[in-house]
Amino acid sequence: MVPASFSAFFAASAGVAGALIGLLFVAISVAPGASGRQQRLELDIRAGVAFSALTDALVMALFALIPGISLATPTMAVAATGFASCVALGFVLMRAEGVTHRGRQVRLLAIQSVVFIYQFVVGVQLSGQPDQQSHIRTLSILTVVFFLVGIARAWELIGARDTGLFHAVRDAIHERSTSPEGPRTD
Repeated sequence: MVPASFSAFFAASAGVAGALIGLLFVAISVAPGASGRQQRLELDIRAGVAFSALTDALVMALFALIPGISLATPTMAVAATGFASCVALGFVLMRAEGVTHRGRQVRLLAIQSVVFIYQFVVGVQLSGQPDQQSHIRTLSILTVVFFLVGIARAWELIGARDTGLFHAVRDAIHERSTSPEGPRTD
């Protein structure tokens, strides 16, 4: 049973997740054209990761809004489904040839898999204590995490450049070290 104090959060989350999933479908349809099979595969993997993260958030929010229901079973079900999706996408990624940034993609899938495993563990804990507010709070935080994952992967899907600090510094270092003049020694 979800405490009433979380109702507004889950109601807003359901609306946000529904809107983001709709936008994901738009992003998929307007994503830069894939010129080859490998590029198409990379787009499909990004879309799959975003979709599984946003679907998890949507399902959790919708079940949380049903009065009197325990979130234990839905939590374990979406976590297991999300984990299976990550494993399947990982197999596809590992079998594909010519995929750029394969290591990064595999690491991101592994991280998301760990989050799904953690969500499953929280679901198991929740089955023993359905009213435990700390478990519901953890699921709320995981919902936000899945929103962030879905948005980040959708951002990559449309071909947008990563403008985060880490990537900006990494790109600047790479650019500087590969410039025709070589690294500067001022």
